[in-house]
Amino acid sequence: MGLLSNHESIVWKEFHQGKPTSDIAGDRKEEWSPSYVSRVLNRTRRKIAKALEEHAKSHRLDIESLLDYKGLLIGFDYQANAQVYILFTETLGIIVWYKHDSYAGKLCPECPKESECRGILDTVLKEYNITLRPDEKELLMTQQSIAILNKLAAKEIPRYKRKKEGD
Repeated sequence: MGLLSNHESIVWKEFHQGKPTSDIAGDRKEEWSPSYVSRVLNRTRRKIAKALEEHAKSHRLDIESLLDYKGLLIGFDYQANAQVYILFTETLGIIVWYKHDSYAGKLCPECPKESECRGILDTVLKEYNITLRPDEKELLMTQQSIAILNKLAAKEIPRYKRKKEGD
């Protein structure tokens, strides 16, 4: 069973596709009000934030920032001397990503984890609707991952938008 209920999953996905809460409510065949969607979104944010914080605690990280609207926690691991990104994806659940230059001294093309990393990054790109510039697509995945996670951290989120009169 996943972290989110069916309604939470719908609201989270559509919110990250750029839809304001009023549009999410208006698209439902059931009678969802914008206030219901807002409550579901707030509950979802709390669930995700709690899960991210629990992972940070279990990894003994210092939390630098928690962006619950984005499903992203940025922390630091003093034992590994590395920045750590913990993020929520519906497909893969919670992902813990350490900023690194190599895997046991091996760069991406020779790394045994290359296909696994590619799958994770592709999932993040798709779920959060992030696009890479051509030069970013050419980066090794260790560098590309940081570009992706920084784009997620900087991504504009629609927040709550009220419909204008006449809409």
